[in-house]
This record gives sequence, structure tokens and C-alpha cells, in this order.
Amino acid sequence: MPQYTRRGFLEAGLGTAAIGSIAGCSSDADQTTIVIGGSYIPESIDPVTHGGGPLGRIGVYESLFRVTRDVGIEPQLADEWYVSPDGTTWTIGIRDGVQFHDGTSLTSEAVAFSLSRAFDEASLLSPLPVESISATDTHEVVITTSERFAPLPSYLAHRYATVISQSSISDSDGFVEPVGTGPYMFDSWESGKSITATKNSDYYGSSPQVDRVVYEGIRDNQTKVSSLDAGESDIVVSLPVSAMERISRAEDTRTQTTRTPQSRFLAYNVREPPFDDLRVRQAVNHAIDTQTIARTILEGVGDPAIGPFSPELTGWANDELEPYEYSPDRARSLLAEAGWTLEADGDELRHRDGTPFDVVLRTYTRRPELRIIATAIQNQLRAVGINVEINITEWSALSEDMQAGETDFSLLSFNFFWVPDPDRAMSFYHSEDTQIYTGYEDSEVDDLIERGRRTTDDDERKRIYDRVQEIVHDDTPLGILTYSETVTGIRNRIEDFTLHPTMYSHGVQNIRLH
Repeated sequence: MPQYTRRGFLEAGLGTAAIGSIAGCSSDADQTTIVIGGSYIPESIDPVTHGGGPLGRIGVYESLFRVTRDVGIEPQLADEWYVSPDGTTWTIGIRDGVQFHDGTSLTSEAVAFSLSRAFDEASLLSPLPVESISATDTHEVVITTSERFAPLPSYLAHRYATVISQSSISDSDGFVEPVGTGPYMFDSWESGKSITATKNSDYYGSSPQVDRVVYEGIRDNQTKVSSLDAGESDIVVSLPVSAMERISRAEDTRTQTTRTPQSRFLAYNVREPPFDDLRVRQAVNHAIDTQTIARTILEGVGDPAIGPFSPELTGWANDELEPYEYSPDRARSLLAEAGWTLEADGDELRHRDGTPFDVVLRTYTRRPELRIIATAIQNQLRAVGINVEINITEWSALSEDMQAGETDFSLLSFNFFWVPDPDRAMSFYHSEDTQIYTGYEDSEVDDLIERGRRTTDDDERKRIYDRVQEIVHDDTPLGILTYSETVTGIRNRIEDFTLHPTMYSHGVQNIRLH
């Protein structure tokens, strides 16, 4: 694999301040090092091409705002902000006394440079109604939008909106090095494998106690467990539930479970038979025993879901929603109403107009538990007369087929608060602005989502999103199955570590070693 290491700062024209920061690092023999294993494979270090995730989590990158543990936002590199009465001009004050890792000062010019690039190039940000970003003085940035856009600060907390030094970009080579403002400085990167960072002794906040952190991408569950067992990793995120008991009983390791905004759900293709019929979608919801899935397959780590938002995690959930009761009899009744009947005594498979009820359930390899859940769904739907074939592929292929409308239904797992605002999750139900194509279209839902973006009063936004959740709960283009909890394995020498619910940060700067 290609390996990328810190380039010479003098060659890059970054000055002696940066050289001094490197020279001050301890030798490997003197350093305290921790290793974190996670499912995200580091295939980029550029924040606008998905490279901001692990680098942000280990403290190299920072943004104007950060995500709180209750999935809200608070200022990070910003120190104040306000919006004009017409809701289209955002004035953001920049924290004073912050330096980039190359020794240059954080200024509004650097912020405007980073954000302009992000809103031009990042797939999540470029569609947003941002018209201009300008530095009005040394520590103030003004962002103008073409219309009211209430969730803008939440999008500015996303890793795509990371603030980087202009020295990160070369006119001839494009993005060349991650130069951020965080408590750790980029050291090296092996594409598809690992990222290493070292302590930033000049950090404006509390100085980290750990000198060096290595993030390793580990997708295979058994490899994750073995890495923790062998002492190769100090923290391993997203362990299989089946490993919890053994890790907890071991002398030098423990586990931690964290409720996350990740939800598992079925995405129906509502444009094509059989799932163009609401009664069929509702029948499937009634036929799936989410309690048993949560209790047995997930071994109690994760709960049956009602709507897209977990009420335990965020105040945006509609508390009035009633769950789809597990009722095979109700499922059979709805299927019969939709014309799907058993043709003869003893016939186990339903037919309509001579066509058997055969469907393909698609899922993907990245999340191993989905394969097991898919099998449970296959068995439960067979009990009401639906024959399900399971097709497991890579996410890229599944996503492409969904966008083309070439799937029956799919089993997915998504973080509904990838942006810490309900706007992104609600957009899954928008007829045009959605990354999960189901073919669902409802003019009231579209209007409500657009109103939610323009409304700055949180109480009014709550009423708007409650109504969206009510409509889509009944229409069920997405059949929400379970909320997720993440299992983390931790070596006992690690103290003061608690996984962030959205994994926005691993809080390395707060970790102490026992």
C-alpha cells in the first residue's frame, strides 16, 4: 500500500515555527502511544473527500462548530455568531489565539478559504444555498445564503467543513497535507490502513497527555477482537456483540456500550410492485419481530425502533408515534386485502393474478450484522407467505441500483444524525433531495421539509418535523427496525474515555493512561 508521511516543511515554505514543532516531539522510545481500531477505512486525508472522519476523531481537524453528546452543536473555532433578521446573512466570530500546526495563525481569511473550498467541492455541502463566504476582518467571516437556511451551523460542524491551513493545498498538486488546529498533528498515513498523529504542544486548549495516537481501519470483526486480545489495540470501536462477554471477563479489558443515531431499516421501492402498495409495506412491518431481532441477534445491544430518531438520544423524536405491532395475523390480513392470497390449502406462498410473491432483499457487506438480520427477516416473511431471496453486495453497487430503481427492498444501516440536525435525516423522505432513493413522493412532506429549513424557531421546527415523522410513519417508505448501540472494547490502561454517540470525536486529548 502507498504510504504518505509528513513532507518537509521547509520545502513547502511553511517556516521555522513548524520545524520547531516537529523537532520537539519525543522519540518513539519516549512517547506514550495508543492505538485505536475502527471500522472506517482511511482512504483519504482530504476533508472534502471523506478524509475528515478519522483525522477529526483523533484530534487533527477542527471546525467552526462541534457536535455535542446530545447531538446538538456548540462553538469550537467560532466564538460567537448571529444571523440577520431576514435569515440570509450569518456573521461568525473566529476564536483568537489559535495556531495551525504549521505555526500560522487562524484568521478569517483561512476560514473563508477552507469553507469556500468545502462548499465548492464536498458532496454534502455543495448543494446547499450558500452564495458567498467572505472574511470581513481578521476574526470575522460572513456567509450569505440565497434563502433562509436554519441548519447552516450544523452543516458547518460536519467534517467536510473542517478548517485547514492554506498550506494544505498546493497550486500544482492540490491537497498535499492535513494541517489543522487540533490537539494532535498529522504525522503519517498508509492509505487504506492507518493514520498516525502526534501531540500538538502548542494547542490552545488543554494539553493532551498521550503523545502519539494511531488510528487503524479494521473492517473484519474477528480481526478487531484479535487486535484487542493481543494488546495490539487499546480501543476498538464497533465490536461484535458476541465478543462482549469474553472481553468483559478478561483481566485487562472491558467493554462499553453507547447509544448512537444509527438506525437499521428497510428501504422499499415504492414505485414498483409489490411495494407500491401501502398495505404490502405495512404488512411487512407487522410481520417482522423486531423485539426478537433485538434480543437474540443483537443480544440486547440495540432496541426496537419506532421512528428515525431515538427519543433517548435527541429531543427531535416524535414521542406520539406508535410502533408497528408484531402481528403475523395482521400482516396476512393486509396481504389478502392487497390481493395476495394463498391459492390452495397447504400452499405456503402467496400469489396475485397467478404471480408468486417473490422478492429480493438487498443488503451489503460493510455491516456484518445485516446479513444475520436479513436471514431473520427472510424466515419471518416466509411465515406470512412471502418468499425472500437475499442478495449481499458491496455498498457502492447497492446504492447505484437503488438510485436506478432496480431494487425491491433493501436492508440498510444509516446514521440519521450524520449532520447534527434533523434536516439531513428528513431529507431521506424528500422526493428529490435524498441519498436513499425509494421513489417516495408526497407534496406535503416536501413542503414541510423545505419549511423546516427556512424556520429559525426551534419550537416551530419541532412541530414541523413531528408532522413529517407522523406522515412517513404511516406511509412507511422506510421501515425502521432497530436503533443501534456501539460496542467498544477498551484496555484497562485507558482512563477517561467515553465514545461520542456520533463518533464525532474519540476525545483522545482527554485520555489518561493508568
